[in-house]
Amino acid sequence: MSILNSTAAILRLMSTLKRGVTVSDVVEHLQFPKSTASRLLKQLAQAGFLARDGASLAYQPGLMLLEVAHLVRRNSSLTDHIEQALRDLCRLTGHTGYLSVLDGHDVLVLRVIPGVHALRVIRNPGSRSPAWRTSTGRALLSRLSPHQFDSQFRAAIPATGEHAMPFEQLSDNLAAVRQCRWASAVNEAVAGAASVSCAVSDPNSGETIAFCLTFPASMANESEIDHLARQLCAAAADIGTKVGDSYWFRRSLF
Repeated sequence: MSILNSTAAILRLMSTLKRGVTVSDVVEHLQFPKSTASRLLKQLAQAGFLARDGASLAYQPGLMLLEVAHLVRRNSSLTDHIEQALRDLCRLTGHTGYLSVLDGHDVLVLRVIPGVHALRVIRNPGSRSPAWRTSTGRALLSRLSPHQFDSQFRAAIPATGEHAMPFEQLSDNLAAVRQCRWASAVNEAVAGAASVSCAVSDPNSGETIAFCLTFPASMANESEIDHLARQLCAAAADIGTKVGDSYWFRRSLF
């Protein structure tokens, strides 16, 4: 194995373990001889790619890697990452895609990517809906802490009328979304439509964006929803890793 491939393997191991690595980690997980593992880690530290912690003796990302990561994040917006991923999903599934943000108590549509199925664009950029009545809205609300949600939305959700929803029921729903990291809706804000959504946050810019796939409610069986949720979560985890959203660092729950 070349030194370049060995370096890539060590960096991937750090990403997988979500922590610094020791010589023992490299030997155990990559099956490198101990002498090779020790030599490679020392060379990477000398070159500035890694830095060794004096207390734990583990090797962490060095200043050079941190500077490069900062450059990548600065030159890539969360919106661009999500739009590209969603375009790929729309081509793959044929469904319509939306990018949305939380604006006050509403979810606001930013961009629409038309699909090829019978149900195409049903809401245009600039459209608003009560956040608790859409899958994108609930994906965004789930990124708030229970305390934040309670203080910002308890008084805003009507107890009666077209947009009514029991607050405790919605709180339970958001708790479930926080666990699985995706939300779905069938025949809610728009009759005849279903959707599955995820939300990603950029800790550097502070923005949080939801993206979803929308499709005819007639297709919304458990198998299809689960299949789309897997695809959306995989895309969200990839984007979350790029922008540093720790919400998506956990292993998939599927």
